[in-house]
Amino acid sequence: MNHSNFKALLVYWRYWLHHRFAILFLLLCVAGSVPALASLSLAQEFEPPDRGLPGRREGGGTRGECLVQQPALTALMPNTNLGLTVAEHPSFFWYIPQNGAAAGEFVLLDQTNAEVYKTIVPVSQAGVVSVSLPADGSVPALEVGQSYRWYFSLICDPLDRSADVFTSGWIKRVEPSPSLTQKLAAATAEEQPKIYAEAGIWYEALSTLVQLRQAQPQNPALVSQWQTLLASVGLEQIADQPLQ
Repeated sequence: MNHSNFKALLVYWRYWLHHRFAILFLLLCVAGSVPALASLSLAQEFEPPDRGLPGRREGGGTRGECLVQQPALTALMPNTNLGLTVAEHPSFFWYIPQNGAAAGEFVLLDQTNAEVYKTIVPVSQAGVVSVSLPADGSVPALEVGQSYRWYFSLICDPLDRSADVFTSGWIKRVEPSPSLTQKLAAATAEEQPKIYAEAGIWYEALSTLVQLRQAQPQNPALVSQWQTLLASVGLEQIADQPLQ
C-alpha cells in the first residue's frame, strides 16, 4: 500500500469512527429523553372499549337550505360509537359547522327506546357545543350498567324531518373502580382528564378537559392535551375549533 492510499484509508477510518460515536451519542440522548417525550405525547391518550355499536359520528353534507359546511356535524365520541361515563347526569359534545338549520335537537333513549330526555339546542354559531342532562330531578339518573342511545340532529326543515342532518351514538354508565376513585380523590383538577382517559371513561375525560379549557382558554398545555385527546380517537380535524 503506497503512502497516498494509506493516508486516504486513515482519513476514511477517522470519518467512520467520528460518525459512529456521534450516532451512538445521539441514540443515548434520545433514549434518555424517551420517557419524558412519551409521557407528554400520551398525556391524554384514550383507549376506547373494544365493543362497538351501530351509530353515526358525522352528519351528512349539504341538505337543501341547511348549507352544512366542512368539517361536518360531528359527535365528539370514539369511532366505536360508544362512550363510557361514571356520571349520573353526563354532558355530551358535538362540533356544529356554520349552517342554516332552524335548530338542533338532542334526544336520549333508554334500552326500550323510551324517551329519557329531549331538548332543543341553539346552533346559530359554529363551534363545539354541549348538552348536559339536568340534575334538578326532572331527568332520572342514568342507571349503572345500562346503555342509552342518543341522537343529535340539525333540523333543516321543521316540516320535513327527513331532511335532518343527524349523528347518533351510545353512552353507558359504569361504576368507577376503587382504583379510579382513589386516583381521582388524590388528583388535582388538571390531572383528572388524564386519569379518566387512562381508565377509558370518555365522557368525563372530555368534560373535565372542556371545563379546564373554558376556565383557562389561553393555557397552551391544555390546548395540547385537548388536541392529543381528540386525535387519539381520530377527531384531530375538530381540535382547533372554538368551544362555545
